[in-house]
Amino acid sequence: MPTELKNRGLNDILIGCVNGLKGFPDAINTVYPEARIQLCIVHMVRNSLRFVSWKDYKAVTRDLKAIYQAPTEEAGQQALEAFQQKEYHILLYFEA
Repeated sequence: MPTELKNRGLNDILIGCVNGLKGFPDAINTVYPEARIQLCIVHMVRNSLRFVSWKDYKAVTRDLKAIYQAPTEEAGQQALEAFQQKEYHILLYFEA
């Protein structure tokens, strides 16, 4: 697919937002070596929530949203630090 885009005139991309398909980031970087690859936030959150107990589900989703919807990097860092202070079971997976 990246080769087809290149052939159709797309000369450069800054960010490739992918959903975790194996090989897709490599395919993008082969055609666009300067592109930065980022995992889609929706997929990151969904994958993370698979490990959250139902008891914590609402609180974790609320706290994750405060991180990824933060208006500034500083606000995001503060929300992340607050998230890390909670005793969510999911933090064991992030720290590994």
